[in-house]
Amino acid sequence: MSRLSLPFLTSLFTLSDIVEIRCQAAAKASRLHAPDPVFVAVTQGAGSAVIDGRRRRLVKGSCFLLPPDTLFDVSADDGPELKLMWLIFRAVPVERSPLGEENDANEANQDVLRIIPYEELDAQSFGRIAGRLDELYRHRGATEELAHFRQHIRFQELLYELCRGGESSGAQLQSREAVRRSIDGLHRLDVSDISMEALAKQANIGTRQYSHLFKQLTGKSPVDYITELKLNHAKKQLLTSNDSLQQIAQSAGFKDVYYFSRRFKQMVGQSPKQYVRHARKGLRIVALYYANVLLSAGVKPVAANLTWWGGSAFLKDMEKGIVDIGCEPSVEAVTKLEPDLILMNDANLSAYPAMSKIAPTLLLPYEGNRSIFDDVRLIGQLINRPRAADELELRFERRAAEVRERLAGVLSRSSTAAIVRFDSQGRQFSVFGDNYGRGGWPIYRGLRLGVPEPVQRQAIDSGRQIVQGLPLEQLPVYAAGADYLFVSDEGEGIRYVQDHPIWRSLPAVEHGRAHVLSRADFSYFDPISIEGQLELLAQLLTERQPAS
Repeated sequence: MSRLSLPFLTSLFTLSDIVEIRCQAAAKASRLHAPDPVFVAVTQGAGSAVIDGRRRRLVKGSCFLLPPDTLFDVSADDGPELKLMWLIFRAVPVERSPLGEENDANEANQDVLRIIPYEELDAQSFGRIAGRLDELYRHRGATEELAHFRQHIRFQELLYELCRGGESSGAQLQSREAVRRSIDGLHRLDVSDISMEALAKQANIGTRQYSHLFKQLTGKSPVDYITELKLNHAKKQLLTSNDSLQQIAQSAGFKDVYYFSRRFKQMVGQSPKQYVRHARKGLRIVALYYANVLLSAGVKPVAANLTWWGGSAFLKDMEKGIVDIGCEPSVEAVTKLEPDLILMNDANLSAYPAMSKIAPTLLLPYEGNRSIFDDVRLIGQLINRPRAADELELRFERRAAEVRERLAGVLSRSSTAAIVRFDSQGRQFSVFGDNYGRGGWPIYRGLRLGVPEPVQRQAIDSGRQIVQGLPLEQLPVYAAGADYLFVSDEGEGIRYVQDHPIWRSLPAVEHGRAHVLSRADFSYFDPISIEGQLELLAQLLTERQPAS
């Protein structure tokens, strides 16, 4: 246990809300979360909490201070109803440093964030603390100004009681603290080769005393706790990888796959294969990325970043009912969706630690040399659609062959094309390869139009797939040798360049072979969209409408 220390000289602590949480023994664990700091205290009953992945035993008098965005999963034991008080508060800077208000605010927030969320507070005078909590809860609806101010004073008195408790002392409490530190260390170490004897030695106490204190703190024996950590690792691997059972067992620290399967069934209630089959059958998926891949494979995510990646003309009906969580979804918003699996790429890399606390999270980084069908193949294994990629790829190839046949009199085998996008009011442009949306796959892979050498070298061979920020003066380098020019309209189209001599001098423009591609039709890159783009390209090339 630790003594609470708060920066009272530089921060003002204000109570935002107080809620009483009640949990029944047979009920599903409640997941609690707040974007601001939280003080939580158990006022009745017993149970357990998993705080950012760390299990803690809960009894009357257990108190914790949680930094913003901490996940707190709580469940009750048999017996009296488990009750706890959940106080959400804020820390507001009250002093100005020479560096300015912004630095003060950052320092105050850092002071709060330094609190270890899974470290139990020393609440020796819990009777007084419980009294303060009761007063705060009874007057929670105060709206009159003076009554509201009195409520603010009650909250300061509560913080005072928490901070005046003093450090615990004595050999027993020192041993308890040593055990707590060893438990925290378990979550930072590779548990595949950890034993109770090693942990007891690390805490400098005997194994018997260590086991006793360990169970007091967590509600589980060291062996069961370590096994649970190993199985949690295995469950994540089962859902987010296609490794064999033998590989997963070894990775989790089980040298014998049969023992792993037996322990898994004992603690989870089903075999690893049954767990995967059941979990993948009704997966609730939140897709920060790859939502269109899921839809193409016949799986609808419960939520996705539709703000940025939604809107394909070919997927509008499929997107109905999907919750749009935006470009930078909050932990709270994703938590409320209760996902079984979260998909993301490195565009949201900084969000990975927070997302992985909510549910198993698959981070599939962008790779310029990996095709959209490779993405479907990788994800399809996880969502019980192992043949989806092959089926979609075959369908695309058949459709592409039909369109090529229709355009045999329009396109020659030596025809080339360039794909560009204009930015900065026509002063700059970008060039796209065959594997970055904007019609690249159907144009280069489907219609088999040739790629100009600079595009091939700088965009495709390099693996970048997009070259950005090029000055308009260099447009002929990439497009002068192209028989066809496609412009991705993502806001500017060609309106700033259509009268420019550089644009008008391009052979594709002179011959009426420059075409503007709308964002809704051509920006998206998934198996269903690129198949639909083939037909639109056929119409453009047949009608030969110039974009000049």
